[in-house]
Amino acid sequence: MEKDPLSLETRRRIFQFIRERPGSYPREIVRELSLQFGVVQYHLGVLVDLRILTFVDDGFRKRYYVSREVKSSDRQMLSVLKLDTPRRIVLHLFQKGEASFDEIRSQFGFSKSALSFHMKKLLSAGIVGEKRSSSRSTYYIVDRDAVARILITYRSSFLDNLVDSFIDSWLRL
Repeated sequence: MEKDPLSLETRRRIFQFIRERPGSYPREIVRELSLQFGVVQYHLGVLVDLRILTFVDDGFRKRYYVSREVKSSDRQMLSVLKLDTPRRIVLHLFQKGEASFDEIRSQFGFSKSALSFHMKKLLSAGIVGEKRSSSRSTYYIVDRDAVARILITYRSSFLDNLVDSFIDSWLRL
């Protein structure tokens, strides 16, 4: 094996892409860098074996991070926030403070099962908390500062106008 694992141009491009967009997954890398899937998989495997990269498996895909640049706790939260629907729910909760299941459902037009799926993901990641009363559950962001920090720090990972608007508003506060 070569002395510098990043001496190969393709591997260096993949590494740089992940550095600029933490939480990227293989198909995204394939699409954005115009590489073959097998090539991307191979180089990701080498970089993970060398502990240059690490990943979080969100149940659907592996999301990759530069090991020394993204804290473990940030990786888990970022992996969930990289998903469009959970991110939209979180941004809605930032705006409202808290919302019931039915309020969120009517805001986005989700089916009960789809919203339940996404809320479980947000709850298990510790991003969202739940207050239960006898008649309904209300959801809120557990640590607004931590979530805001993730959104701001990894802004380049979100190609999303809603995130940009949120960050602009948050920074004005």
